[in-house]
Amino acid sequence: MKSALLGAGLFAGLLIGVSAQAQEQESGAQAPNPGVFDKWLNQSAPECVPVSAFKAVSTVTALTPDQFQFVRALYVALPPVSRTLPPGDHAVMATAGGQVMLALVSDDQACARFLAPDFIQSMLDQVGQGQVIHAGTAVDWRPSQDRVRILR
Repeated sequence: MKSALLGAGLFAGLLIGVSAQAQEQESGAQAPNPGVFDKWLNQSAPECVPVSAFKAVSTVTALTPDQFQFVRALYVALPPVSRTLPPGDHAVMATAGGQVMLALVSDDQACARFLAPDFIQSMLDQVGQGQVIHAGTAVDWRPSQDRVRILR
C-alpha cells in the first residue's frame, strides 16, 4: 500500500512538473539557473563527478535509504526516460545559493545528477519523515533539519 501511494504521488508530481515545464517553455520563461551546479549539469559536464567537488562549493547532506529510492525513481523518470537503473547505492543533496542538486552516488562518484525544484524538495522531505499522505489530506511542508545529517 505504501509503495502504491508513493508511486501515485511520484507519478502525479512528475506530471505536474512536466506540465509546468511545458507551460514555462510556451510562455518563454527560462529554466531555473543552476548556479554553482551548472558545471555538473550542463551538456559538457563529465559523466561522473567526485562528491568532494560538490562539498567544495555547497552543503552536502546524506539522504535516507527511502529518500535514495525516491531520488532513483525520479531520475529514471526524468526525460530522457532511462530504461535501466542509474549507478548509485545512496543519494546526497547538495545545497548552495538557493539551488538544490540531487545526486546518486557510488564509490564517492555522482554519475546521476539533477536540479530539484521546490516541489521535489518538499516531497523528498516528506519521504524522509516517513509521511504517508491519504486522499483528502491537506499537505503542509516545513523543513526539518533534525532529520538530515550534514556531511563534512
